[in-house]
Amino acid sequence: MGVSHWLLALLLYYSAVSRASEVRYLRHSGRRESGGEPAAGSLGLSAGVALGGINNATENPVDLLFEDEADPSAGLKEELVVRGQEVVFECVVSEDAKVVEGDDSVEGEVRWYHDGSQIKGDLRMSIMWTGRLVMSHAVSADSGVWWCRRSGREGPKVRLVVTIPPERPYLEYGDARLAAGGRLTTREGNSITLNCVVEGGNPAPSIAWVLGGEDISPSSQMRNDWRAEEGVFYSTSNLTLPSVEKELHNSSVACVVRHPALPVPVPVPLRLNVQYSPAFRLRRWPMWGTPVREGASISLLCAVDANPPSSPTWVKVTERGTTEVASSGGWLNLTRVTDTDRGWYKCATVHTFGRFASHSVFINVMPGGRTASVSSQNSLQMRKTTYSDGGRYRCVASDATRTVESDDVDVVVTGAPLVEAVNSTVLSIGGRPTALTAHVCGRPSVSTLTWLPPAHLPPVRAGETKDRFKAHNLTASETPDCQYAVMTIVGVRASDAGNWVLVGVNDRGASAALIRLNITAAAHSVTANGARAMIHAHAHSAATQAFLAAVLILFYAAHGRLWA
Repeated sequence: MGVSHWLLALLLYYSAVSRASEVRYLRHSGRRESGGEPAAGSLGLSAGVALGGINNATENPVDLLFEDEADPSAGLKEELVVRGQEVVFECVVSEDAKVVEGDDSVEGEVRWYHDGSQIKGDLRMSIMWTGRLVMSHAVSADSGVWWCRRSGREGPKVRLVVTIPPERPYLEYGDARLAAGGRLTTREGNSITLNCVVEGGNPAPSIAWVLGGEDISPSSQMRNDWRAEEGVFYSTSNLTLPSVEKELHNSSVACVVRHPALPVPVPVPLRLNVQYSPAFRLRRWPMWGTPVREGASISLLCAVDANPPSSPTWVKVTERGTTEVASSGGWLNLTRVTDTDRGWYKCATVHTFGRFASHSVFINVMPGGRTASVSSQNSLQMRKTTYSDGGRYRCVASDATRTVESDDVDVVVTGAPLVEAVNSTVLSIGGRPTALTAHVCGRPSVSTLTWLPPAHLPPVRAGETKDRFKAHNLTASETPDCQYAVMTIVGVRASDAGNWVLVGVNDRGASAALIRLNITAAAHSVTANGARAMIHAHAHSAATQAFLAAVLILFYAAHGRLWA
């Protein structure tokens, strides 16, 4: 019989050790851990005395890190361990500690207590002769307040928190699980919702959100689901971006998971690939507002910002629609321009979202220098002279043996002033500074120069500033007896659109030029209506000329009265 009892005890021992080992390394067994206690009655210990009868965890989840303020154990020293980790408590009792009333322990005896219940050694817990308590591996039910008594005197209490580390977190978009560090493609203006999922863990983890280096956690929502059969939480944090702007392209959004069982926070990053429509940026050489004469060169550069990227092309707007012109890499290079190059140009591109184009720009080609001819009598003849014909001339004669040059002759052209618009039509974007430029020639020089805005705005003379309108003084030109007149408008508005007339007067007469100011918006999609509207605008050239003629007659007739 003695041998049988020893064999039975040995079998029960190995069975208990096997169960304890299984529980120690099992993350999610599908049930709450029992602590690996032996069966009732084994090794002479009843279930009421064994750990399982004392430390069974409740079925309701308790946040082990945040106790109620009224809890008498609040403020105790806290020991944080991971489930399965070995735990060692030393029994240290102050010599001046008083004996607990009603304690029946003998001198030198050490007793351990957990949440008010006495603990006795078993296969998982050992109380050494020194009073040390050793747990081979901690289980969730071990969480709570622990203390010892030596010779009836009570030692300090310690709160033990047994945590269960969560599984690796991941992101979800819709019903799809996203790879960590992957890319999410969406379109500008779309709303997206991301889910950060953390499976397992006790206590519940905390989840923060970071977008472009900024904490946006207040915009998220957290949900923790308690799984009683596993003794862990399943947590999900939702983040919604109501409108994704193109500035977030290539930005990183990440959820950051923190948990007591994790040595460092665990980020789950995701890069945003925001697709957006093309935006255009146009540049010109020479700069905008510089006159372009026949024979000169001009270059236009178009840069397109779009995702996915798209290549720019240049088109010329004609009465029959648009015609693509030769360009490369966004450059439109026109060398030795002629009158045929005059017209409206725009930059266009074919994108994933359709065909788009910039606002139109106008290239105005002014007449070049006049060619003079020498007759057989060696006389220089000019017809319909302009101020550009003024200058110094020299007669050069040559034969097979020699070349003879005459003395220089100065040619001076006098008469009424000549006022010409550098660009007869100016297209500007609302809110931007805008310049209107005209070429003014005259000998004698122009004595009075006045800008006449649309009817609802006051006239502005050269050198004056009224509200947002500044009429600059005349500046030098490359042509003799000619100068430039410039009107600048700060923050151009739709109400500034219309016909602007510049009137110049000298002792020989008066002249005027008309500049049509159009205000438009930024880049837009090319439509047939837009092309028809532009062609319709050009159809008013006859009306414009009639208006200009009327202005000339009125100012010339009133010359003596207004500027005498």
